[in-house]
Amino acid sequence: MSDALESLNGLVVPLSEQGLLLPNVAVAELVGFRLTRVADNAPAWFLGWTQWREQVVPLVDPYILMGQTPASTERPPRTLILNAVGERAGVHFVGLRIFSIPRSRKVVRGEINALELHGEYIQQAVQLAEEPEVLVIPDLAAIEDELDKAGLLRP
Repeated sequence: MSDALESLNGLVVPLSEQGLLLPNVAVAELVGFRLTRVADNAPAWFLGWTQWREQVVPLVDPYILMGQTPASTERPPRTLILNAVGERAGVHFVGLRIFSIPRSRKVVRGEINALELHGEYIQQAVQLAEEPEVLVIPDLAAIEDELDKAGLLRP
């Protein structure tokens, strides 16, 4: 069997309680935090929009979205730019405000254990060998759908 089917290169994004596990292909770039337009009358997890590479990108707070305690603000925030997974015209990216530095993690098929942890924006909770905490794989399509339903993909 090929190596591509046996492993996946991913990123662990530490949050306050359970970190995120994302495939490398989901992430476009990690940049400094900059909120260019604040949202009025939006859900608490939606921060507004940022400008990145001449594109307007909706910006989400993953701590609030995932029901976690917001991070302490001792570290400067950053924006994790994710590639959009939906097929919406003109929407190519979604940003997450994070307070940590993601780290690379190769996930091997035999070391991943699926857990029963449910949430509106959680695709799957997992425990990886040699990882101290449970990680969640976010449901990026559901997050984009929620942004779309709320009319927040574009300002």
